[in-house]
Amino acid sequence: MTFREAFVAASARLAAAGSTDSPDLDARVLLGHCAGLSHAALLARWSDPVVDETADAFAASLLRRLDGEPVAWITGFKEFLGMDFEVGPGLLVPRADTETLVEAALEVHAGPRVVDVGTGTGCVAIALAATSQAHLEVWAGDLSPVAVETARRNAARLLPAPQRVTVVRSDLLEALPGPWELIVSNPPYLTPDETRARVEQGWREPPLALDGKGRDGLDVVRKLVGQATRALAPGGWVLIEAADAQMEAIGKLYSDASLVDQKVWKDLAGQRRVAGARRQNPPQ
Repeated sequence: MTFREAFVAASARLAAAGSTDSPDLDARVLLGHCAGLSHAALLARWSDPVVDETADAFAASLLRRLDGEPVAWITGFKEFLGMDFEVGPGLLVPRADTETLVEAALEVHAGPRVVDVGTGTGCVAIALAATSQAHLEVWAGDLSPVAVETARRNAARLLPAPQRVTVVRSDLLEALPGPWELIVSNPPYLTPDETRARVEQGWREPPLALDGKGRDGLDVVRKLVGQATRALAPGGWVLIEAADAQMEAIGKLYSDASLVDQKVWKDLAGQRRVAGARRQNPPQ
C-alpha cells in the first residue's frame, strides 16, 4: 500500500464513521506523524510504499481517532501561534479561536504583571511571554494538576530562560490574588446541557474544561469577574474568551462590577470571541 492509498482509505473510513468534521486533515496529520514526515515530505513520498512499522502505527492511531480521541492527543502536540504545545488526556486542546485572546492582550498592553486563569496547556500565557515586545511577569493557574504539570513542561521547553512563566494550582484567582495589570482567561463556558451533548457526541476533553455551570454556562465567568474586580490593579484589564451569544451577558457583568471601557474582539470567522473591560484609575 502506498502513502496515497493509506491516506485515501483512512479518510474514507473516518468520513463514513462520522467521527470528525475533517477526515482528510485528520488522516493526513496522523499518517505524517506515524511516518515521521512533514506535510511536504509526505506529499513527496505519496507513491512510495508504506513500511510495515508505519502501517501498524497508523492503524493504531486511526482506531484511537475513530474512538473519539482528538488528533492532538494522539500525536501528543498541537500548534498554537507557531509553537508546538504538548497535549494529552485530561487537557483541552488549544484552538485557533483562542489566538484572538492573545491578540487582544497584546493590544491592550495594560502592564507587566499578567495572569492567565485556567491555563490548560499554558498556550496563552506562554504565547504572551514569547511574543510580547515588553518584559512581562507572567503567571498562570489551573485547578487541574495535569494541566499545571503540562503547562510547566511546555514553558520550560518553549521559552528561553529569561522568559519564564510561573504556573501554580489555583481555583480561578484564589491562589493568584494580584494585583494584576492584565487578567486573561479562556474559562469553561458551555452550559451543562451543551457539555453533556458534547460528551455524548464523543468529545474526550474533560468536562472541567468545558462546563461553565449555570443555566447560561456563565457561573464560572461570574465568579471570575467577581475575583477580578478585587485582583485588578487600577487601570488593569480583564479579557475573557466566550461564545458570541454570551457577549452581552458578560458586558453586563462588567458593568455591574463597575468596569469600564468595554471592548469586544472578533475571531477570524467574524464571531465575537473575547470580551474585555478595565478597572478605573482612582480620581486624581
